[in-house]
Amino acid sequence: MKVILIVGPSGSGKDTLLRHARKTLVSQHSFIFSKRYITRPPDSNEDNYYVDQYAFEQLRRGGFFVATWEAHNNLYGIPHHIFTTNEASSAIVCSISRTAISDFEKVFTDTITINVTVNDEILRERLTTRGREDTLNVNKRIQRAKLPIQSENLITFDNSAALEESKRGFTSLLYKLGKADQRDKILTFAKSTVRDCVS
Repeated sequence: MKVILIVGPSGSGKDTLLRHARKTLVSQHSFIFSKRYITRPPDSNEDNYYVDQYAFEQLRRGGFFVATWEAHNNLYGIPHHIFTTNEASSAIVCSISRTAISDFEKVFTDTITINVTVNDEILRERLTTRGREDTLNVNKRIQRAKLPIQSENLITFDNSAALEESKRGFTSLLYKLGKADQRDKILTFAKSTVRDCVS
């Protein structure tokens, strides 16, 4: 089973890329897109399960999650069953926090992390337009986005290009990572930008 982890700062466009990839690859039965369990209110831009904190803690104590993390006073988790109810040949795609990467790498032997990035100007514009945080906290988010990511197999996807180009490139990347012969080739060039590898 291949596990593809999607990480990146808020405002990097992960959810937009994932929505397009899910829609495009829906006919590819080997691709499974995991939903997260989240304690914050629903967001129209995401497709998750929303539960209150008490229910989340009950699920966590019962061993329901393969990994959980906290971000901005909210709890997030990926359930075990998405990995146990699908075929071994499947590619499971999960949107997670960078802090949870090691939890997956301890459990699954075939794990790849895609870090979705954008340049500082685009990230600042998106965070400011969203209007959830003041300038100080926007600057903190931009600085956190530059921190190194610890992952055994890390690929960086630059999402600074035009939207349609980025969506095609990201979906192409996922598709190729699901193919054994393409996966190894892409990982060989993982230190370069993904767009150079999937064009």
